[in-house]
Amino acid sequence: MSRKKWVIASLVVLGVVFCLLVPCAVEVRDGEGWVRSAFSLQMVGHGLRAYHDAHGQLPPAVVRDREGRPLYSWRVLLLPYLEEDELYGRFKLDEPWDSPHNKLLALKTPRCYVPALGGEDDPGLTRYQVFVGPGTAFERPGLTWADFPDDRGGTILVAEAGEPVPWSKPADLPYEPDRPLPVIEGPYSKPVHLLCYEVGRKPGFVVCLGNGTTHFLSTPVDEKLMRGLISRNGGEVVDISELE
Repeated sequence: MSRKKWVIASLVVLGVVFCLLVPCAVEVRDGEGWVRSAFSLQMVGHGLRAYHDAHGQLPPAVVRDREGRPLYSWRVLLLPYLEEDELYGRFKLDEPWDSPHNKLLALKTPRCYVPALGGEDDPGLTRYQVFVGPGTAFERPGLTWADFPDDRGGTILVAEAGEPVPWSKPADLPYEPDRPLPVIEGPYSKPVHLLCYEVGRKPGFVVCLGNGTTHFLSTPVDEKLMRGLISRNGGEVVDISELE
């Protein structure tokens, strides 16, 4: 091959390589909705662990009055640990979430409960919810890390639910081991790449585990593995990579 042809061939190869790599750089620069949501959810996970450090236990999923009537969500208690002290100070903790005073505070979702760069749901709503029911991380008030015999890195603390709820309302994902899984389809999809080019997208949702890591789980999920992630004490060994 002559020197001229060799130079031309080299330039062609470099051009092909450049064209293949440029989409990767664009993707990182633009970001993805699920990535932003994972970042926000990771901060919520940090807040839960900070609450546990301060109180020696996780917050109750539902705060109740002396008569056992539900007042508001764990999301209210977590506000001081998510740089929302001012909002927390305005909330009347002895009144329900929808009292005339507190209902006004529920009209806008705090930054900590929406994706880092905004969300598509109406103001006042959040998708960040916990599982409540037998064996879950929020089965009952007063749970500590000692109540997690399963690997905390294999147990869900918070998930991106399929249906948003008012952020201060005591509403979360009900779970029963012998009943169908709740709807946990997230609002974002994750791109599927071939040589850095997007060739499709897969639906799913983001979860934050007890060790603070966040993961995008593709749907439909394997039910057995998902139940293992929801349970904190079932003795399951779950490989999170099988659901991503």
